[in-house]
Amino acid sequence: MYFYNQLKNNINIEYLKRIPQFSGLKDSHLNLLNELTKAEEYKKDTVLIERDSIADKLIFLTSGIVSSVYHKQKKRFTRDFYFPPQIFTEQESFIKKTASKFSVIAVSDVKCRTITSSDLDIAYNQIPRLRNIAYEMLMVGFINISNRLESLLTQNPEQRYRNLLKENPKLLHKIPLKMIASYLGVTDVALSRIRKRISRPKKQLT
Repeated sequence: MYFYNQLKNNINIEYLKRIPQFSGLKDSHLNLLNELTKAEEYKKDTVLIERDSIADKLIFLTSGIVSSVYHKQKKRFTRDFYFPPQIFTEQESFIKKTASKFSVIAVSDVKCRTITSSDLDIAYNQIPRLRNIAYEMLMVGFINISNRLESLLTQNPEQRYRNLLKENPKLLHKIPLKMIASYLGVTDVALSRIRKRISRPKKQLT
């Protein structure tokens, strides 16, 4: 029975072990963190975090694709994409308990685990290293935002699309072209031209 329980625990925390920042945590700490999270599933186009609501959960993505989206009048602008095993939320809302500035939406069917801010405080108190890990992950998030801004200012749309292909080639085909175009800051037509140009084989020199 002991070995069965150990095997079950290892399976339950496998998604946490895939997160690089958690590699140094003990299994007992990962089991505690897992117990404080809740398994959730969402269908495509479901809103995980509503704009103007207070984000009270941190999301551990285990499968599927999620995007953060700004709304202006009737238009939607894609802020970012999230892929497994990323952890994310509307950070400012989660930390300051203020209204979310953007929505978080399932691009595909999604499986995840979530932890509330109150349960995260319990984890902080019982897992000494977790606060430092959370700080490191917050810094990584800020760096990613900085890199995204830099790419918008210094790279053309084709370079940004190639980078996106390089990062997640297997999952990218599951994202609607309109969302990718919005993320790159181009029109659907411009993105179609970029895709054709990339897929067109180069002529061999004779």
